Amino acid sequence: MNRNNLKLLKYLYSTNKDLSLREVERFIEMEILHLQEFQSLKPIECPKRGGINFPCAICRECEIGEVEMLVEDNVVVEKTVNSIMIHLNLHVSDEFEKYALSRMKSTLSKSIQIVQKSDWDAGDFTIMVDDNMVSNEETITKVFWLVDYFQNNWKKLAISAKQIFTNWENQTAKQISFSYEKA
Repeated sequence: MNRNNLKLLKYLYSTNKDLSLREVERFIEMEILHLQEFQSLKPIECPKRGGINFPCAICRECEIGEVEMLVEDNVVVEKTVNSIMIHLNLHVSDEFEKYALSRMKSTLSKSIQIVQKSDWDAGDFTIMVDDNMVSNEETITKVFWLVDYFQNNWKKLAISAKQIFTNWENQTAKQISFSYEKA
């Protein structure tokens, strides 16, 4: 384990008392995501967007925004000079799960800035980090946590959504049937 990963490991463990040491180590073991990848992001003046620092991972209209793509275990990482897109390919079984995930992304994107509500070809759930967001290790820690959380909990979340919907469906059908019999 290199020095930067050891530093991140200590930081993760010290700031996330809910995590076991093994869970923190799992963040570090994700070979596709390295602390250095985030720390190397730097602002640029986008020639296509009037000189503003626009995320190249979204723009992709010039040679500055050249994308380096890394793929491993249902994760696609697209790294540019000033931003990183992390796409998670989740097992989405049916149209209901697709709808539930779409709603979850939309709702999460309102409170968690890095979550993309849009659909991207590279994955079902996308996180975008730019150079402004990685000024401290806490933000990076949260990115690692969110990637790990969705990879390990999506199926539980989908099952829970289906159960809630099924309960609503059964109760509503029962109420309508009862009212129908009374009519």
